[in-house]
Amino acid sequence: MQRHRSAFGKYVLDSLSVGMYSHPLMALREYIQNSADAIDDRPGSSEAASIHVRIDGRRRSLTICDDGVGIACDKARSTLLNVGCSAKDPAANRGFRGVGRLGGLGYCDELTFSTKSQGEDWISVCTWDCKTLRRLIGDSSRLIDAQTLIEDISRFEQQKHSGSPDDHFFTVEMNAIQDGRNQLLNVPAIKSYLSQVAPVPFHPDFDLGHIVDDEMATSAASYRAYRLLVNGEQIYKPYRDDVTLSRGTSESVKHVSFFDLTGESGLLALGWMADLNLHGTISASTCMDALRLRHGNIMIGDRETLSGFFRERRFNNYLMGEIHMCGSLLIPNSRRDDFEESRQKDEFLTAFIREIGVPLSSRIRHLSNERSKANNSSNTVALFETASRVIKHGYISSAHKEHIVRALNAVNGDGSSADSRLAAELLAGVNRSQDFLSVMNADNHSADHTAGLLVQAIEIAYGDAATRGEADRMIEAIYGLASERC
Repeated sequence: MQRHRSAFGKYVLDSLSVGMYSHPLMALREYIQNSADAIDDRPGSSEAASIHVRIDGRRRSLTICDDGVGIACDKARSTLLNVGCSAKDPAANRGFRGVGRLGGLGYCDELTFSTKSQGEDWISVCTWDCKTLRRLIGDSSRLIDAQTLIEDISRFEQQKHSGSPDDHFFTVEMNAIQDGRNQLLNVPAIKSYLSQVAPVPFHPDFDLGHIVDDEMATSAASYRAYRLLVNGEQIYKPYRDDVTLSRGTSESVKHVSFFDLTGESGLLALGWMADLNLHGTISASTCMDALRLRHGNIMIGDRETLSGFFRERRFNNYLMGEIHMCGSLLIPNSRRDDFEESRQKDEFLTAFIREIGVPLSSRIRHLSNERSKANNSSNTVALFETASRVIKHGYISSAHKEHIVRALNAVNGDGSSADSRLAAELLAGVNRSQDFLSVMNADNHSADHTAGLLVQAIEIAYGDAATRGEADRMIEAIYGLASERC
């Protein structure tokens, strides 16, 4: 019997490029990841190394260039044209599957890789005709295997290098970008994304960053930061000393706490967390909210990846910090939005729920209940003061009176507490009260036409919940004038 030879069809390339990622910027992350690995492998110190991202909106092009180790001439063809044949070590490298460089295929008409290794005189250049690739994949009438397709749409050549033999680099060029929402040409969006995802340093405005660096470098696998520039501007992680909360208030980070997560397999992760008052969720616009997972100092998933392991998802957004994987026991999946299923992953999640998810949820809920009690007490005092003024000066509008009556009935409750008894007394007085203009006339004060128009305007404003706060402030001003005249 003749042995059947399996073939990989053309749709494999589609699945490994556009089908791999949920948005175009994830492809950019893959190239940054490869650059970081190349810098780690370069000879000598890597402290002066850098990664440059250049976006040219007029030419609709994006370039990523690093001065990492590069690829030797004799290995360049196989490295750049083979798929899923990476020689990288998963324990030492962030990218090791050999498919990340395909990420740009679906978002431009031409994708070019140029590389040179130190000590060589030649540059290896591999160009992919992505426009033809999309056409061939979309042609259902033409059956073609992946190997033949790659041969049809790729070109490899080596050119004489005009610079120094000591030069070494790897460059990715995406030309004629075809991104429907122009995300790969949106410079502010790219800067924000890379500040959260890429392995970059802490911002100088985060004074505790050096403390975190020192602690993480001791145990977290591949914890390094790289000089990354987008159109000449260096990118930093978004953390700052001042934290803005969603309700508009802010607080300063004075201290950070460190924690580790362990299981039967040993140390799994090391994390840091800002010591905050937990008065509310951190504003999402700051990009500092939530505990975020990182492997090799590159983010896994997004700000919501760990939210499902709190008693309420929003509790994660009260927190600010990172969790870095240690060792090689937890391996990111191909999309880098989670980890591969394993016993160690189960141990990590169990440890996270036990050490972070449950205790922080309980603490946040307790503090929230305490603030609610304090706010209710403060609101009750303010309500009693307002009711007393209505009894003395009259109510401004029927909506004003009804609002106070409802609030007093809510406090009255069963009548057993001191607040309840006082609410009942005030309720009786408010129900007997007159409108403001009648009280003014009864006290022999002039309730002139202007005052009448003002009261009518406030009554209209009070009927709309959106303007009730402003109407309340006007009412307080009127009561103040009335008290001065009495």
